[in-house]
Amino acid sequence: MALPKLNEHLKYELTIPSTDKVVTYRPYLVKEEKLLLTAAESEDQKQAMRAMVDTVIACVNDDIKSSELTTFDVEYMFTQIRSKSVGEISSLMFECAAEGCGISSEVKVDVSTIKMKKVDVDFIIPLTDSISIEVKYPTYDSFVTNFKEGISESDFGFQMIEGCIAAILTEEERFSASDVSKEELKVFVESMTNKQFEKVGEFLKTVPVMRKDVKFTCECGHKNKVTLEGLQDFF
Repeated sequence: MALPKLNEHLKYELTIPSTDKVVTYRPYLVKEEKLLLTAAESEDQKQAMRAMVDTVIACVNDDIKSSELTTFDVEYMFTQIRSKSVGEISSLMFECAAEGCGISSEVKVDVSTIKMKKVDVDFIIPLTDSISIEVKYPTYDSFVTNFKEGISESDFGFQMIEGCIAAILTEEERFSASDVSKEELKVFVESMTNKQFEKVGEFLKTVPVMRKDVKFTCECGHKNKVTLEGLQDFF
């Protein structure tokens, strides 16, 4: 007689931020938690990032591909999965902002209520009167691939900008970035003026982030407000 299966009926819903697609998921189990702990103990940031996206793929019941998920998709989805796996309340310590106070307070944050702040963005960026580029948000896979220990911020930023170009547009043609070599794309980006390059950099600043305002009153009576942004702030 086969053993009974645990937790096979646990299902929750979330919305993938970049596509607004609703998917179902389960909490991560001991087998995924072991991978996450092993990655954390390795102190290898790239391994930890891989473990996070692998956990997301394993826990979502629908057919999704890591290559199609953006950086903010993975962060948000992992946060929601984690909230159902280890608890929706995260206990965080904040220091009072009052001058001369220095007291730290424990604040409980419900991570299941975190919202992804999105803004309206034009994904077509004109570079000249006749040439524009079509951009997309960086995928999580490209972020992990380009990340290397010790890489300079400028080199990493340059690679991410290359990765967010979906196509190069002229008045007559559309050149998909996937159809040109990495070297050709690199040469194209390097041929930009500083002003043109900054336009693409400004687009990257619109990448949606998880954000939540937290208010707490210190023992000294001072009322504090802290804005949490990004995965690291919530755990």
